[in-house]
Formats: sequence, structure tokens, C-alpha cells
Amino acid sequence: MNQSISNHLFARSLAVLMALVLSVSVQASTEHQHEEQHSESSHGHNELHQDEHDHQEGHKDSHGHKDEHGHKDEHGHKDEHGHEDEHGHKDEHGHKDEHGHKDEHGHEDEHGHDEHEEGQVHISAEQMAISGIMTDSAQAGEIKKVLTLYGRTVLPEQNVSHVSARFAGLITKLTVEVGDKVQAGQKIAEIESNASLKRYGITAPISGVVVSRHGNVGEMVSDKALVSIVDSSQLWGEFQVFHRQKNRVAVGQKLSVNFEQLRTTSTIQYLLNPMGNEVYLRARVPLDNTEGHWTVGALLSGEVTLSKHNVALAIDNRAIQIMEGQQVVFVRNEEGFEKRIVTLGKKDSQKTELLSGLAEGEEYAVEKSFLLKADLEKSSAGHVH
Repeated sequence: MNQSISNHLFARSLAVLMALVLSVSVQASTEHQHEEQHSESSHGHNELHQDEHDHQEGHKDSHGHKDEHGHKDEHGHKDEHGHEDEHGHKDEHGHKDEHGHKDEHGHEDEHGHDEHEEGQVHISAEQMAISGIMTDSAQAGEIKKVLTLYGRTVLPEQNVSHVSARFAGLITKLTVEVGDKVQAGQKIAEIESNASLKRYGITAPISGVVVSRHGNVGEMVSDKALVSIVDSSQLWGEFQVFHRQKNRVAVGQKLSVNFEQLRTTSTIQYLLNPMGNEVYLRARVPLDNTEGHWTVGALLSGEVTLSKHNVALAIDNRAIQIMEGQQVVFVRNEEGFEKRIVTLGKKDSQKTELLSGLAEGEEYAVEKSFLLKADLEKSSAGHVH
């Protein structure tokens, strides 16, 4: 019986112990789950709080608000570096896009906003003077139908003198050198006659320049020229007139004479018949050369006016430039000059009829206008991307 009681007590004690262990295990598990739930809840609360904080500190939505770095969205707002989008806003260097905004150097694009906007050349009056650019105004004018002749300058026969001694003898004095200017009647040499042994003087028969000398003091001279003198103060312009041109050329017609930058107007005084094997007539016009601008033997072009046609507007031919296959003129404005496409009509050697492109009185570049063309082409080439 004691043994039975003892077994019963042991069994109850074991049951109580197992129940106690199970209770402790369940409580521990419950507390652990509660801590995890509390931690997750706290973490979620912190994340939510952080999200709200970040939202306040810089995140903005798709309507252009800033993120935490200050970037802007696709609507063109700035990022942290100041970049701007395709709508033409600035990037970090200040560049602007293809819509014509500025880059970091202040240049603008092909839409006409830089220092060489479309067709514009910036140049001051001082720069014009230095470059030699000169202007004229579009005005009513006269277009001429002309016949062009070609020739050269020649000396009038009476303006050449070959000076010789009257009597053979010894040269005792010769006072002129090649290049010296002499006046008609000026004593230029002295000769001792072989026949009489007397000395006599030689004077210049015409005024002019000594172009050759054929003796020296102490030498004998006979019938050969001692010196040659040329007077080039007056010249002839001598032009060839071929058979097919003969009926359009006559004595008394005005002839415009051109040589490089020289230009003058004279009158046909002679039509000389062909000589020897010549197949042309020679039209002669006098040229005043007292200033010495014309040289003997210079190649000339001449224009005989056959008819005239009055036009409402005419411009100087030197103003016309060709750019990209178009005829253009550079018109003066406040900034310098602007390229203007023009439509042209009749023309002669000096002027061209203007049908459109300029108004009467507008100022345009004439002399050195090609410099403006070159400047504009250089600028255009520099802006090709």
C-alpha cells in the first residue's frame, strides 16, 4: 500500500512539472511574438514617418517637384546640377538647346540670335573705313546697250623727238641724263664742228622726258641721234574696229575708256583705214595724261553707247554677290549690313536694273562688298554642327 501511494504521488508530481514547463514555453513564445509584432509595427511607423519627412524635405511628384537631390522632372525643372531639359532651359554650363537659346559662351543658334544672325554682318563705321567698304544708294538710273572695243595707248607722232647734231663733230658738253625732264628750247649739248672747229649748242625741240642717250663728252657725233625725248602728257587711245562693227562706230561718238581702275570718257576723232595686213580700222580718241596716270602701251577696253534705257532703280555692279546660287546685295542698317536677295534685270558694264530687293534710297555696300560676303560665309561655316 505504501508502494502504491508513493507511485501515485510521483505521477502527480510529474504531471504538475510537465504542465509548468508547457506553460513557461507558451508564455515565452507569446512574448517573443508580441515583441516581433511590436518591432515590426515600430519599424513600419518609423518608415512611414521617414517617408513623410523625406517627402517634406525634397521629394516632389511628377508635376515638377524636386527629389532629395534637387533634380527636376521631365517638365523642364532643374536638377542638382542646374541642367534643363529639351524645352530649351539651361544645363550646368548655361547652354541652350536648338530653339535658339544661349550656350555657355553666349552664342545663339541658327534661328538668328547670335552676332551673325541670319544674313547679318555686324560692323562699325570705323571698321568700314579701315576695310575700305564704301556705299551708294539705290536710285533711278540708265542702262546702256554698248559695243565693246579693245586697244592700247600710243604716243602721238609729234610727241617723240630724236635729237641729232647739225654738223659732225666732237661732243664737248652733254648736260642731260636718261629720265631728266627738259623744256622746249633748253640747251642740252654742245658740239665742236669738224669743219669750222667752232662750237654750237643743241636745244630740246619739245618738252618731255629724255628716254635715251647715245653719246658722251669727248666722243664724235655725226648724223645719229644724240638723245631721244618723249612728251607723254597727251596720248591716243587707239581701238580696233572690225568689219562687223564698222557700221556701229563713227567719228564723234563718245567712248568710255577703261584701264584697270582708271576710267574716262573721250570722243572718237579719227577712223583710220587698215594698214598693211591689218583687218581692222583704228578708232583714235585723245587721252589727257598731264597727271601721268596712263602709261604708253597700256591695254584698254572701250565702250561705245548704242542705246539707253531708263529704269526706276539701278545698282552698281560691284555690289552684286553670289551666295548659295542667289544674287544678293548687302544693305546698310544700324548693326552694319544685312544680306538681301535681289531680282535683277537689264545691265551694262557699270549698272544693273533692280527689279526687287531694295527700296529707293536704301544704302548698300559697293566697294569691297565681297568682304561682307566672306565674313558671313566664315560665320556660317563656324556654326555648322
